[in-house]
Amino acid sequence: MPLTGLEIQDYRSLGSVVIEPGVRLNVVEGENASGKTTVLEAIHTLATGRSFRTKHWNEVIRRGAGGFRIQGRVGNLPIPGRLGFGVQDGQRLIEVNGRMVSSAAELAKQLPLLAITPELQYDFLRSSRYRRSILDWVLFHVEPDFYPNWLRYHRALSQRNALLRNPSTPTSPRIWDTDLAAAGELLAEARQRFFAMLDEEFQDISRRLLLQSTARLNYARGWREGGALLQTLEENRSEDLRRGYTRVGPHHADLYFELDQEGRHACSHGQQKILVMALRLAQLRLYERITAQECVLLADDINAELDQHHQKRLWEYLESLASQVFVTTLSGTHLQLRGGKMFHVEPQSRYPIPVPLASNPKKSNEITSEVLE
Repeated sequence: MPLTGLEIQDYRSLGSVVIEPGVRLNVVEGENASGKTTVLEAIHTLATGRSFRTKHWNEVIRRGAGGFRIQGRVGNLPIPGRLGFGVQDGQRLIEVNGRMVSSAAELAKQLPLLAITPELQYDFLRSSRYRRSILDWVLFHVEPDFYPNWLRYHRALSQRNALLRNPSTPTSPRIWDTDLAAAGELLAEARQRFFAMLDEEFQDISRRLLLQSTARLNYARGWREGGALLQTLEENRSEDLRRGYTRVGPHHADLYFELDQEGRHACSHGQQKILVMALRLAQLRLYERITAQECVLLADDINAELDQHHQKRLWEYLESLASQVFVTTLSGTHLQLRGGKMFHVEPQSRYPIPVPLASNPKKSNEITSEVLE
């Protein structure tokens, strides 16, 4: 469901902001350091309970304020949903439809969101944990049993690792093997079921954005193919005790690009960026395909490192999406758009002002914005 209303208070440089996004494309433009990314960061915080730029809440609280608050209206129903997230005096405050909740997962269920940020390519290439999350995000939203089983697996893994690190304790790590293996097999099966669909969407999108692409995805489940996880845990227990951690299982699963020899030698940094973005967009399209519902996509500074030809293809693809999109760009550098809303942000301003994009691109370029002080 789209985000139809947004209120931001004391978040970074934004003192008090009230905006009404469009249900499709929303362009947030401005000069460097004007607060464009902060608008997207606030939406991300509302939907996930975390920033995509920092882990420390004191860094996002506006100077002189005791906390921040973000509220959102979700959906176009007669009674739309309402979400709230804030930090006051160091305490998180999470609200879903008028009730206080303890877990940010409740926000994610109400407002499914994906983000394309400048760090996305780096995070994907350096972290297998991040790559696993590509599949896990889809499963979280479409498989009701996935998240409880994911929690079960990681609780068992934590307990087993604690015993492996302290071999002198009378309790053997063997007591956790059965529970870990049962949850792990279910986790790997769920990922495998959805992997083929994700790869299908990825190959289609990467071809559309690059015109020609030899890339596809590959998935490794985290232990040898054909072997049962329980048996593999038993075979590796001695070495796990020596090293102090569990070396096999779905927590070592991986997702990676597979390129032919020509592709590996010819793939530029910009093309790598497009492949990572294509994977993010494949997540979104797979979610839409399975649920028949829309998602919210944030795309920050997508023009960087791309030539005009690939920028044009990417913007055209974003315009074609059924889901709601928020994209940032420097003033005057976005391509001609056929519809949506524009929010112009000026340095030191408190309010981004929505300006409907004209159906005629030339008129759209002539639109100026007013900044409310």
